[in-house]
Amino acid sequence: MTFTLHPNFSHKKHLIDLPLCSVFLEDVRHYPWILLIPRRNDVKKMIDLSLDDQLLLLQEMTVGQTILWDLFSPTQINVAAIGNKTPQLHIHIIARYENDPAWPNTVWDHQEKTPYTQEELQKISIKLTEAFQTASEKAEVLK
Repeated sequence: MTFTLHPNFSHKKHLIDLPLCSVFLEDVRHYPWILLIPRRNDVKKMIDLSLDDQLLLLQEMTVGQTILWDLFSPTQINVAAIGNKTPQLHIHIIARYENDPAWPNTVWDHQEKTPYTQEELQKISIKLTEAFQTASEKAEVLK
């Protein structure tokens, strides 16, 4: 069966496919923000995944958090799986800073979501994709 991505993700910038998840960039320049979306149909919650896929998701989340931490030196990393508006499992991994516009509240509390310029979007996309490719080469779990 072919994997179907929920239409709400169609405007997200695809970066790379990991063994389980596709990685997308959220186009909001205030916060480096990625989404991990397991390529499994009819999955709304983590517990809908097999145990093996749950463990793989956790490993891929760890890689994503580490990449954001190492590349952007944030104050905090936020991780969330909400799904109230988009009923397909997706994990938000967001680098947060004490001086970002929503701090200390959630990014969803901040109404102004300024997109990257085309140049910024290209630069951060390349930076993140290369970091995931490097992590994949080093980590047995991502092969």
